[in-house]
Amino acid sequence: MNNATSHRQILYGLTADIHFLNLLNQPQLSGKVEQVFNKAINVSIDNHLFTLLSTQLDNAPNSCRLLNNDFSLLNIKNEDNFYLLNNEICIGEHYSLSFSLCKLWQQPVINFIYEKINQRNYQSFLLKQINRLDLILSEARSSLFNYQGDNLFYVASTEKLNQLRSNLISLLKAKQRHGLANVISQFVGLGIGLTPSGDDYLVGLMAFLLLEKHPARTFYPEFHQGIMQSNERTTPISAITLEKALNHEYRENMHQLIQSLVDANETNIYSQFLDILNIGSSSGSDMLFGIRDALYLTHYFGESYVN
Repeated sequence: MNNATSHRQILYGLTADIHFLNLLNQPQLSGKVEQVFNKAINVSIDNHLFTLLSTQLDNAPNSCRLLNNDFSLLNIKNEDNFYLLNNEICIGEHYSLSFSLCKLWQQPVINFIYEKINQRNYQSFLLKQINRLDLILSEARSSLFNYQGDNLFYVASTEKLNQLRSNLISLLKAKQRHGLANVISQFVGLGIGLTPSGDDYLVGLMAFLLLEKHPARTFYPEFHQGIMQSNERTTPISAITLEKALNHEYRENMHQLIQSLVDANETNIYSQFLDILNIGSSSGSDMLFGIRDALYLTHYFGESYVN
């Protein structure tokens, strides 16, 4: 190890996606630490966000999982530099990243099985999962979709979210393109936090509804238009998450759930729902509302074939 980095503590990467590993090929790499949480550290590089994840979390786009459980024990703080020095990534004055143990995490390619949509057993499976999600979400009090308090801003946001949700479902059921992009755009940035509720809902909805070979995939242009014309209204992290979702890039546990839903595999599906539910303080429940509606629409489209 060279003198410039010999005094640094080495943090070992376990898994990383190709976007993160490509940072090693950028000789002029220069970024800043944006946020430090116990389980994640967000880094801004050329207006793109990358994330260091604790070993306990699942893989995600633009991310690297480290051999560390709790980042609060590290001396990393906001505005620390993140840069390449002598072929090593350095963080602030105290740390460097090693990829000697790191393996590439590749996102799976998942296609909807169109032939299933007119099969009664798949229709029954979808209906069962919709009912299961309705039960889970009825207890999700952290979701803005379920807000029942007296904060006027939250009350107004809840009303707007549920009205948009109803409008969007109606347009998709009618296969009505006119006005669809406008309704989608109104979800973007609606809510509070790093990833507002409207954004999380769209992420969950698109994860299943916009799969290749799904009958609703035909509405991809409207989703793309609605999101891209409004992404400046939301947070940088959420804007990137939405763009990744349009490219079907998701967290590992989301991919696992979507694969189970496509395959009608119930073996681990309840725990997979809970894995999504437990993302953030309310993001997971908002995503599940989107997934629930995607299953409802899939069931609706399939009924015409069954009947």
